[in-house]
Amino acid sequence: MRNYIIFLNKELFESLKTYKLLIMGAVFLFLGMAAPLTAMFMPEILRWALESDPSTAGMDLSVLITEPVALDSWVQFFASYIGQMGLFVLVIVFSGMLSSEFSRGTLTIMLSKGLSRSTVVLAKLTSALVIWTASYALAALAAWGYTAYMFPGDSVPNLFLAVFSMWVFGVFLLALTVLMATLTKRGFACMLSVGATVVVLMLLNMVPQIARYNPVSLVDLPIRLITNTATPGDLLPVLIFALIGILTFSALAVMVFSKSKKNIIRKTVLLIGAAALCMVATVLFV
Repeated sequence: MRNYIIFLNKELFESLKTYKLLIMGAVFLFLGMAAPLTAMFMPEILRWALESDPSTAGMDLSVLITEPVALDSWVQFFASYIGQMGLFVLVIVFSGMLSSEFSRGTLTIMLSKGLSRSTVVLAKLTSALVIWTASYALAALAAWGYTAYMFPGDSVPNLFLAVFSMWVFGVFLLALTVLMATLTKRGFACMLSVGATVVVLMLLNMVPQIARYNPVSLVDLPIRLITNTATPGDLLPVLIFALIGILTFSALAVMVFSKSKKNIIRKTVLLIGAAALCMVATVLFV
């Protein structure tokens, strides 16, 4: 535990030193502020574009363009900014979490001095989780503040659950990124592997029976929750599957990075089997 805390402090200090935390915070602050601003000015942009188009001359634009409300701001937040650009930035920033250590040789030195490989993986995952949580919270607070100022009096249903579900998917992505980083040990290869996995999950999400449990549904659920096209009960099975995925990816990353050939196959089979049983239980009883 002592080595874990020391290495975690080193990771957090390094994120400040390399401006990773500052960059993430600045990017997510901008995304949080941009969502309500986009919702506010998008109708005016559309009105200008339609009025300048000769084919729409004489049309009643009030039918096509409605006044923005707070709901439009949060739809922009989840769909266009955090749900796309924010998650993309998250994977890019943390895809090189292990490759950078190997390229500089610092990790080899620390491992040779007795630092546990499992400590390295868990500390890096925790550091990434802290940075993601802080950055996402900053974006959500900025969006909430600007939305409340621009659209006073408007209420949005299930907002906390929507914000929480997007945060959980970010944690899911981080666990997947850590696993791919241990497998590839290359930043670009890690990023491509995570992207390919997400694409596969998105394709599987086209099947309604799978979409109910697919963690990638956490990207769409926030919008469905705030528009009342989904209920809080729809969130439970997806959250359980996402939690199983987070724990499984994290444990696999520790086992892969440990490089201990002894019993690694048996442990992997047992872990995947336990995860599969949990998923089956969720499908049957939730």
